[in-house]
Amino acid sequence: LSNTLALGTLIISLLFAGIIDFISLNSSATLFYLYLGMFILSWIGQFIGHKIEGKKPSFFEDLQFLLIGPAWVANSLMQRK
Repeated sequence: LSNTLALGTLIISLLFAGIIDFISLNSSATLFYLYLGMFILSWIGQFIGHKIEGKKPSFFEDLQFLLIGPAWVANSLMQRK
């Protein structure tokens, strides 16, 4: 609900998209499988973390919670001065 936070999240997302685009221009098509593997391992790690915490992921209740992760990272980065 913050314009500053929304802008920060947008900047971080565009930066990551640019990095991925740059890497994909300088590598082979097998990079897709590397990204896919990293994505799958990250989701597995997330579910393991939730199992350890004893809490189910919030996005099962409301898909809007999927947007909280990037906004939380942007907020953390913007708090550091």
